[in-house]
Amino acid sequence: MHSSQSTTVSRCSLVIRTTDVWTGRPAAASAVRVRLEDVRATPLRTSEGSWAFLDIHGNFCTIIVESDMYLPCTRQVDLSTLKQGHPVVELFLMPSRRYTPPASASGIIRRLTDGAGKPLSDVEVFAYVEDDSMARGRILDEEVAPGSTKLRCLPGATKLKNGDALAVRGKDGKGAECFRVLPTEDGEELRLELDRPTAGRWKRHTLLLPAAAAVSDRDGWVLLPFRGRVSPVGGVAVRLKHEDRTLEERWPLEQGKTNVLPDFVWAK
Repeated sequence: MHSSQSTTVSRCSLVIRTTDVWTGRPAAASAVRVRLEDVRATPLRTSEGSWAFLDIHGNFCTIIVESDMYLPCTRQVDLSTLKQGHPVVELFLMPSRRYTPPASASGIIRRLTDGAGKPLSDVEVFAYVEDDSMARGRILDEEVAPGSTKLRCLPGATKLKNGDALAVRGKDGKGAECFRVLPTEDGEELRLELDRPTAGRWKRHTLLLPAAAAVSDRDGWVLLPFRGRVSPVGGVAVRLKHEDRTLEERWPLEQGKTNVLPDFVWAK
């Protein structure tokens, strides 16, 4: 007689990539902790540095990334919408106050406070370079309508990486908006997948400008990381949003330097 045998086959339900938005490379494994909310399973590390979860039950799960170097990141995922056989989700991690900037990196570190000196947390900050010569590319579509999540562009001199922040703006300098991109090469052009639908209507040849976006932490600190070349000397247009308030400013930025600026007081 032959003894009965039982074979268990595991399936990969989810692969999580954590990408450093400043370098465009995978975040160091020692710097992040990845888990699923209410799921006890321990992820497996892949050869490329991602986290793989096996045999997840149900269609929905919440990814939680914790770190001392990066701001906390949480995302709910519908597993049924992921590509079968390649269920990959890429998360873009924003540096925290404890992050050590890369050598010769351009960036801004600043603390935000109210009129009484109290730290302002959860302030959304979006900044972009206004120098057209620094553009990362230009739109090739005849028109990018509001609500679009993809566009075609002719790339500039700086190679775009996953998670890069770009800004588009009108010729009058108003109505600028920012998004992170997933670039795919298609001959001489790039096809960009956007992390959010466009709000404006953008025409052919509109420039895509280098940008940075971040959220202030509980102590009011915000770190704006610019990747690639920026203007040698000059500044960036900055938009701050907190609750129902919005403010537009201009802050200094230098090529190859990460400057700690004086506290910014946003009084009511």
